[in-house]
Amino acid sequence: MSFPFIEHVVWLHSTGAAWAARQRWRGAAVWHGQQNGEPLGACAHILEQAPRGRVRFLDRATVLLGFPHVHYLMLPWQPGLISPSDWQGFAQASFEHQAGFDPEGWQVQIASGGFGYDRLAVAVSRELLHDLRELFKLHRLPLITCTPLLTAVAQQYWRKLPDDCVLAVSESESLSCLYRQHGALHQVCVLPTQPGSDLSDNLFTADLLAQEHAPTTLVVANRPTQSRLGPLHPWLEELHE
Repeated sequence: MSFPFIEHVVWLHSTGAAWAARQRWRGAAVWHGQQNGEPLGACAHILEQAPRGRVRFLDRATVLLGFPHVHYLMLPWQPGLISPSDWQGFAQASFEHQAGFDPEGWQVQIASGGFGYDRLAVAVSRELLHDLRELFKLHRLPLITCTPLLTAVAQQYWRKLPDDCVLAVSESESLSCLYRQHGALHQVCVLPTQPGSDLSDNLFTADLLAQEHAPTTLVVANRPTQSRLGPLHPWLEELHE
């Protein structure tokens, strides 16, 4: 590729990393790369092969953090919490109490929500985020965003979802479900799965764990499957773990 700048999408999953790169014009071919192993090592390996533009500092990268690199909690509405810092403290305390996380070691973010609604909180290892930034900096590839896969998928497909449904994101060793009720997020459930396991069985298990049952299930996965809404990311359509 000889285009001045190239966009990169990197998906970190349970067994390694998947990579897609494309020149920044509509209809350009997508370059794909995959590598098994721990996430940083896998990224470093593909970085040596990934195409770069002629003006490297104009290249851009987005990292999607899949299972098991992100942890999720649904925070119930708290009328006594007023400011964003109040919610931040509540989220950190919830992760510490329910998952045993040391608040100093995890970066916690909360999805915005309307008054009176539950809110989704995510936690990512600060060490992983720091190491990823340093790795991309070393290779002079600007890392624009490092985003939880589940929230990125929800943003991508949100307008296509019915008000009452479950959005199920299927990876080879996990199933992540967001339950939507009356147009708002209501519950989240993430469970490890066996490779090649039956999707309907995993969805049934998720419903039991979340104590939810939505009338409509929409699945986001790179592989063709029942009730499939689309791929994890348009450029990752042809990639499988």
